[in-house]
Amino acid sequence: MSFCRHKIILHLEFVNIMDTPKHNSPDGSDGMGRPRYLGETIRPAPGESYDWHTHDFGQLISAASGSMYVGTPNRVLLLSPAMAVWIPPDVEHWMRYGSNNQMRYVDVNREEAATLGTECRIVAMTSLLNALISATMPDDTSGRIDCHNEALHTLLRHELVAASDVPLSVTMPRDKRIRRLAQAALEDPGGLKSVDAWLAGAAASRKTIERLFIAETGMPPSRWLRQVRILHAISQLAAGEKVSSVAFNMGYESSSAFSYMFRRAIGMSPSEFCI
Repeated sequence: MSFCRHKIILHLEFVNIMDTPKHNSPDGSDGMGRPRYLGETIRPAPGESYDWHTHDFGQLISAASGSMYVGTPNRVLLLSPAMAVWIPPDVEHWMRYGSNNQMRYVDVNREEAATLGTECRIVAMTSLLNALISATMPDDTSGRIDCHNEALHTLLRHELVAASDVPLSVTMPRDKRIRRLAQAALEDPGGLKSVDAWLAGAAASRKTIERLFIAETGMPPSRWLRQVRILHAISQLAAGEKVSSVAFNMGYESSSAFSYMFRRAIGMSPSEFCI
């Protein structure tokens, strides 16, 4: 099955496609009647997916365990326990969960969402941010007086606005000459033995391919593929795979070589993404 939006096609093996996630079904309101922040914990099945949809409220999503991909019209973002994803109201997106998942969703009403930005973000998780997200869950909220909850919500807003962005997304190309290459890499980056092998079957010259990738994604093909491999590696680490196993799956001869590449690319070691 393919997802197509704004001339971007992302071919991934999604299963259990639904119109909207059952835990976030639109209720017909404008999102203003909701609390500033209202959390919920879910345990989606491995590979569970949702097709393109929007919400009339914002969503802050974090992972207690596992990982998920979030696709927007021009980017694919990855969520793991080391970070959180912000999705503003009315932004079209799809979702696909990894394995070993426990996700925390926080719905944010429109008025509050307007203070958190109009672009999707991946932000670094901190101990304080983690605690404030946990404080939005109904079991915790019900035991506090309103002014206490309001103070925590205000602090959560400040933490989100000040949070550091994490470069764990990839821009999807639109040109059909390289789109198929991008789809193949997203489906099985570990199966690509080299950049040369990946590009060998393209319906364009190597020079044209490189020009198109830079024009449409801001990266040459080699760097774009490395970013996709990093996303895939983090998804495996978040599912509980050992660093050595992930390094082997990604085609590296040693864990140290994989770890060196990983840290150079995103400034964190693979072990920081392990459960």
